[in-house]
Amino acid sequence: MNDIITNMKSYKPFLLIIALAGLFWACETTDPFVNEVQLSIFTGDYETALATADQAIETNPENYVAHYYRGIVLAAQAESLEEPSERRSYYASARESFETSRALMEGLEERPEEYAELNDAIVVYWADEYNAGVNYQTDDSLFNVTPDPLRVSLAHFYNAATINPDSAMTFQVMSSTYFQLEEVENAIRTYEQAMSLLDPPLVEDYEYLASLFLYQERFDEAIRVSEEGLEAYPDESVFVQFMADAYIQSGEQDRAISLVEDLIESDPDNPTYRRVLGTQIYQSVDGITAEVAQLYERQFDLRQAARNQRGEELDQTQAEIAQLDRRIDEMESRIDELTLVSVREMTRVTELEPESESAHFILGIIYQNRAANLFDRRNNTTDNEEARDYDERARENLREALVYYEKAAEINPDNAENWQSLYQVYVTLGMEDEAEEAMRRAGFDD
Repeated sequence: MNDIITNMKSYKPFLLIIALAGLFWACETTDPFVNEVQLSIFTGDYETALATADQAIETNPENYVAHYYRGIVLAAQAESLEEPSERRSYYASARESFETSRALMEGLEERPEEYAELNDAIVVYWADEYNAGVNYQTDDSLFNVTPDPLRVSLAHFYNAATINPDSAMTFQVMSSTYFQLEEVENAIRTYEQAMSLLDPPLVEDYEYLASLFLYQERFDEAIRVSEEGLEAYPDESVFVQFMADAYIQSGEQDRAISLVEDLIESDPDNPTYRRVLGTQIYQSVDGITAEVAQLYERQFDLRQAARNQRGEELDQTQAEIAQLDRRIDEMESRIDELTLVSVREMTRVTELEPESESAHFILGIIYQNRAANLFDRRNNTTDNEEARDYDERARENLREALVYYEKAAEINPDNAENWQSLYQVYVTLGMEDEAEEAMRRAGFDD
């Protein structure tokens, strides 16, 4: 889960600078109403400017110029307020006036010049607020001296979304900001708003939203978004991976296997599907193995305690040990079953992509971890013959791991991680000369 979020796609806000100098003041007009409003705005007398616009609207409710300038007054008044959270209601009223003016102008036979100016005005006020929000996150000097800078940034983004609710980019950066604040529910809500405005959403948009749902363990929603992404972008296997991950984390490993196996059946030589199945299933193996390790620890403690117990207390302890034995057997059988699936699929990937360093390395990890699990079984059995069998099987798996680690190192001899893994396996198998060479290649002897 954490990997998903670590590798998750980061939506970094970017700066949009729009310069429309003299948008209103450079245009000449003989309309006394317009001159009066412009002068009042210029001098900062917003109450007079608003009263002038309201009076003109009262006289003629169809006066699109008055509605337009009423929006300008309110937006300019909003920007004059130092506290960004106090601006939002002004922007909301400005938006209403702009929309009224737009509707009136669209009803005319010819579009007046104010129609284009209106759109430009909205973009200018949106950009001012959007850029202000961005600056609080990208300017370190501003970020470090501002109390709760992410909240201040959000207030600016909400202002931007209020004056221009059609900007998907605003809701994208709002979502990113909420995620930084660890408010994942709000991050999801705002990104869903962004998705509704995108035509069409991109791969990374579906990916980001699915990741948020996975982070919250809302697996049904993660699957839904992934299915939508796969329908829009059928060649993007990342959505198959998300769906498989959601099924696995919700305890439905068989559905995950069935999902990818259906895709493999339709395209048996597609290494990507097989890689998804192999790696996703093995993530489940890792989780089960960690649970088994905890059960082994509990079992060891109970056996130690039983040495000093008698009667009913001893009977209860032995009953719990027996229950643990059954649970461990069930989980280890599941580990064996899923590991076989992972090995089968990743082996096929190496056949389809013989020069894939990562495929060989992953298969080496699977075999090495398989060996570690068998060593754990060896250490926790009281049957000497069974212990010898586990030990031999573990070493066989290590020898298999060597094959794939050595191939990965052959493909990319400059990758120290390949040699580090080889060193570990060589040491465990007692191959001292090889271990020394791997240590040198890994840089351990520097």
